[in-house]
Amino acid sequence: MQITHLERTVCCVPFLPGILPPPEYDEPAPGYPEPLSARRQDVLRIHTDQGLTGLGMSGPYYGDRAEQPPDLIGKDPNTFEPRALRSGGWNIALLDLIGKVIGWPLCRIFGGKLQDKVLVDYWISRMSAADTARAAQRAAELGFHGIKMKCKWEDANMEDRVRATLEVAPHLRVVLDPNERFYNLENALDLARRLDGLDVVFEDPFPKTDLNEYRRLKEETSVLVAPHFQNPRQIIDAVHLEAVDAFNVAPSDWDFLDMARIAASADIPVWQASNVDLGIFDVFRLHASAAAPNCTFGSDLCGNFAHEHSLLKGPLVQDGYAIVPTGPGLGVELDEEAIARYAISAQQWPD
Repeated sequence: MQITHLERTVCCVPFLPGILPPPEYDEPAPGYPEPLSARRQDVLRIHTDQGLTGLGMSGPYYGDRAEQPPDLIGKDPNTFEPRALRSGGWNIALLDLIGKVIGWPLCRIFGGKLQDKVLVDYWISRMSAADTARAAQRAAELGFHGIKMKCKWEDANMEDRVRATLEVAPHLRVVLDPNERFYNLENALDLARRLDGLDVVFEDPFPKTDLNEYRRLKEETSVLVAPHFQNPRQIIDAVHLEAVDAFNVAPSDWDFLDMARIAASADIPVWQASNVDLGIFDVFRLHASAAAPNCTFGSDLCGNFAHEHSLLKGPLVQDGYAIVPTGPGLGVELDEEAIARYAISAQQWPD
């Protein structure tokens, strides 16, 4: 088997109403110089001489971006070592292709299908308490069990948003994610005490420069404390200090699994992060999550239902759970009509 050609389709899919912040809350943030709605993602395909195609997806980005694909033409997919394929849309496509060649779902390559479905939280950005209540009602009607909301200290409405959520959907767990913009332990303690006894998670409430302060927040309040971490060393330090209740793990593949296993050694649950991606990337993260038995907090696999279309043929999330596909590789099909509708440009190699 040989790889014959590569294909890239640049897509931009609008968000559904009620997800992104209204104008009064919309402002640039670190890593987000423009509105989320302006981001693009690449649908990537690796074609072979035997008719199998590997599907991948880039992370989201802004504006035009030149693409120099890896040197894959003429190579046999069987010669690649899955563990060496870390991050990047082309590597996702290679892993999908390898799974299709050997007839395994990707979660089995990642170590085994240890969950048939993965809990997923609804997701919204910064907004008013009234808009939050409407979003919570939608989340409840769709069968979700938790809702994650972006926020920051200056909004001064976090308590109102939590209570508005629980008034319309009392079963929802609420995750407050200020991206460290509660700024300090004092602010976090103040808000946590006002929310005492409620099922609330603080994700990255303030900078993680001193995990002893995270431990104080955990010990002195009833909120669940969950930092968003990028590497295994951070997990090790937090486990050693007994500073957290859960982890949001940033990497999406082998590093996610390594970090989840470290957390599991201390019986600490994790959840899978995201960049509010489109469907293929969410499915990739889902397969890694299925191979981690302690991935039991609501994961951020939200892009597939936050946009007008996931670019997949079928829904990924049902009643608040992402259902792990059973087919080989990623186990999903693209909706070609949707891709054509949202495509901005396309390239192929060789030309």
